[in-house]
Amino acid sequence: MLLDPPGPRGKPQGMPHWPYVKAVDDALTARGIPPGTVRASHHGLERGLTTYMTLAWDVSRTEGGGGIRLDWEERKGWYYALTDLRPYDVLLYTMVTVLRTPMAAPETVADVAEELVRHRRLPDQEFWTEGAGARDVWAAATDFRRIRLGLGPVGRPDHGSGTREGVQLTIDTQTPIPMNRRSRPCRPPTASTPPPWRAVGPTLPRRCPGWARRA
Repeated sequence: MLLDPPGPRGKPQGMPHWPYVKAVDDALTARGIPPGTVRASHHGLERGLTTYMTLAWDVSRTEGGGGIRLDWEERKGWYYALTDLRPYDVLLYTMVTVLRTPMAAPETVADVAEELVRHRRLPDQEFWTEGAGARDVWAAATDFRRIRLGLGPVGRPDHGSGTREGVQLTIDTQTPIPMNRRSRPCRPPTASTPPPWRAVGPTLPRRCPGWARRA
C-alpha cells in the first residue's frame, strides 16, 4: 500500500516514475515486507529535476534492532541506509552494489529489501535485470523536465502517418573556407592588403593554402 503517494495530492499518476514506484511497492507487498513509508517526488532545478523515491521500514517492521531505508534516484540507481531506533540516526549509507542497473526489476529490488529487512545485509548475488517499461519511464522523465523548463515534449514517430515531430538537423555540406592558425578565414590578398604577404604556388601551403609570409 502506498502510504505517501507521489505527485500532487489526489493525483499520484502525475509523476513520470509513478509506474516504477507502484511496481516496486506491489512487489514488496507481495513479498510480505511492505514499507511503512513510500515517498516519491522530484528534486529542484538545481539538481536537474531528477525523480526519486524513498522506501522506509522502521524498527517495528524489521529484524535486527534497527530500521532500513532504500533510496532510488533516476540517474544514480539504488542506495540503502541502516538506521538506529530513530529513523534519522543513520549508521550506514551506501550504494546497493548488487543491483547493477539504475532501474532494476521490482522483483530484484524486493529480493534486496527482504535480505535487508530480515538480516540487515545485502544478498550475495548480483542482479542485472532491468525493470519492464524502463525506457518508457526514462522518456516520461525527459518530457517532464522539458515541460517544466517551458519546452515541448520530445517528438516520437507516428507509425500511422509516417511523420515525426521534434528537432530537425540540417547539415551544410558546402566546402568550408580554410582557416589560419588564428582561426581567421583565409582570403586572397587584394590591392589594399598590407605586406608581408605574397602569392606563391598552391603547392606551398603555410598559414593559408597558396600563401606564404614574405621572406
